[in-house]
Amino acid sequence: MKSTISKVLLAAVTAAVVLSACSKVSDESKHIPKTAGLVVDLNAKQLTQKLVTNGVTMDKLFSAVQSKDTANDVMKAWKDAENSGIDLQSHFFASFVFQGQPTEHKSYVSLTASLKDATKFEAYLKKNVSDFSLKTQNDFKYIWEEKNHAVIGWNKETVIYISAVDANDLNKYAPGNAMPSPNDNEDTNQAIDSAAKATPAALVTAEDNAEAKTWVAEVDHLFHLKKDESAGTIEPFAKLLKENADVSVFVNPEAIYNSGQFTMIPANVKKLMEGTYYTGTANFEKGKVILDGSTYMGKEIAAIYKKYGKKEIDLDMLKKYPSDNITGFISYAFDFRMIGDIIKATGMDGMANMFLSGKSGLSMDDILNAFEGQLTYVASDFAITKKESEYFPGEFSDKPSAKWIFSLKVGNKDAFNKVMTSPMLKDVFAKEGDHYVITNPMMMGAGAPPMSITEKYITLGSDSALLQLYLSGKGNIKLPEGIEDKVKGNMVGGYIDIEKISKNIPEDKLDADEKPIVLSLKTLFKDFTLVGHAVSGDIQHTEAVLNFKNKDENSLVQLINFGTEAAKVMQAKQAKNKAYEDSLFAAPVDSAVAAH
Repeated sequence: MKSTISKVLLAAVTAAVVLSACSKVSDESKHIPKTAGLVVDLNAKQLTQKLVTNGVTMDKLFSAVQSKDTANDVMKAWKDAENSGIDLQSHFFASFVFQGQPTEHKSYVSLTASLKDATKFEAYLKKNVSDFSLKTQNDFKYIWEEKNHAVIGWNKETVIYISAVDANDLNKYAPGNAMPSPNDNEDTNQAIDSAAKATPAALVTAEDNAEAKTWVAEVDHLFHLKKDESAGTIEPFAKLLKENADVSVFVNPEAIYNSGQFTMIPANVKKLMEGTYYTGTANFEKGKVILDGSTYMGKEIAAIYKKYGKKEIDLDMLKKYPSDNITGFISYAFDFRMIGDIIKATGMDGMANMFLSGKSGLSMDDILNAFEGQLTYVASDFAITKKESEYFPGEFSDKPSAKWIFSLKVGNKDAFNKVMTSPMLKDVFAKEGDHYVITNPMMMGAGAPPMSITEKYITLGSDSALLQLYLSGKGNIKLPEGIEDKVKGNMVGGYIDIEKISKNIPEDKLDADEKPIVLSLKTLFKDFTLVGHAVSGDIQHTEAVLNFKNKDENSLVQLINFGTEAAKVMQAKQAKNKAYEDSLFAAPVDSAVAAH
């Protein structure tokens, strides 16, 4: 994490992220307010056990990832953290609390962890925080970090870290930025170096400023949350904590909408989303990563789903694809009329109809009734081949290619014909029997794919031959064993054959230094499947599985091993580049040139 995250918890949080370990249920959750818009729960103990069981320890991990120049400092910081009094084998919670207007700067991120030894933790802070100034309030101690606008508060059992957050600059907390890299991030380098080398400072007794008092009061509030103020009183969050997952995520849209951060959202939109929550988990198992997500629908949005009943994907649209070399597909069943009901519930249907009527003479209902909401996209025969440039004849380059079909099912026949003969499309298509043909190819563009438009389906294809085979209905797709049964009867089904795609990456074009990484990657993943179940009650459940080729080893261990090998390759490449640059500067000056 960057400088806004306290260097006190840097090593612990870094370890959790490096482990891809994330934590779960525990007493720390009672310090999370129900106003939190996002909560990430890291089950460090559970994932550490999965690593240790397979012989991966933090010592081996750091020594494998770090270069000789930085390994000692990083290892020293880690050993320091191990003796900090923080329970690095417990749960870590990261919560984002959005409150007030963005200009008021009242939003914050909090990190919560367990303490094994509060005395050791205090000693750790004295040693590693240069501006250490110990204070007490009620039943907890704290220090104020002026530079980071942060408070670290702790009692005998728990440590809570709070740092102010600019709600307009949350990209710094995005997953891609969450993992500090000693080689890439100067702020992180300084934080780790400071944590490793800082010397004890004398206690300071200066009074807190107004900003510090505000955040200390918030820490005090979190330590003493009443039961009805805690996120634990929200049923989806409570259910999430009971699951035995490695990684858990909770999103409360209502807490974000009502915080003042999104003042432009109309009140009726907020009312529509009232009571809606999202939860997700990730588990690292042997040979696979299992991802689960649930959408808990509020009263109004659930009523819209129930109005249109259960909808299942049309497998016939998928199964008639004529190939046994499938690289992936996505099939979706969604009643488009629900979109209309949602827009009407927000009060924006009048504006939508006015816009559509002016452009096409159509209403929103005309368009939504025209399509059934059954769509399928299938791809096969992925390859990377040499193709001639359309701009520079005679020049060839490697480009990916694939065969594919996209098909959308027509809904109400009359509504569909009304759309196709509307002022917006009447000059582009003409009806011949039950088909529509293009009357002005120029309007479609030179790169438009072959298409078939009937009163039953709109179908596009990568080439005419494939399109005709698909339309004949004689094709018979060959899916991997068990995939059809997995997606059958659901509203969403998807599959990607990662192994088949990666096999087509040409090895002769790879950078010699990076080639080992790509070759390792080609042996890592097998495929990915996605299933979205129909709404049950007021919950819509989705599950995804990332399968690895090695089914006998834990997926987290495989990811860690791949990551450490990749780090070694990149370090070797950096060292090689540096040696080359040094050799250029160290090259002797030609004597003839020197004479001049």
